Amino acid sequence: MVTQKDEITLPDLSDEDKELALSHDGKLFALDLLNPDKLGYFSWFKGMGLALQNVGENKVRCICMYDDPPVYKNLALINESLKSVGGLLEYGDFTVRKQWIPEEFEEKITPEPSGMEVA
Repeated sequence: MVTQKDEITLPDLSDEDKELALSHDGKLFALDLLNPDKLGYFSWFKGMGLALQNVGENKVRCICMYDDPPVYKNLALINESLKSVGGLLEYGDFTVRKQWIPEEFEEKITPEPSGMEVA
């Protein structure tokens, strides 16, 4: 398991993965992430296990990710798509890595009601 102190290393992509990343849809996804009108916006991509933020100048930053092998692959796919349209993916010391716990194993916590109690 990777720890916060380990460097983030993206896996090599297969030819099939590269084809997906360089597809029309992959490039549209990358261009949407780089849209100058979305400067400062960030999104959590639950199905991918990561959060990305548009930081301007054709750069997208990974601000949070699950520490799970499929997520690293997703990040590598996004990196390839961004590079194909002239973008840059930033990740590293500022990327928060969270332990991934499958939903079926997560403890279900019921939040306590907040606010004043009315008699």
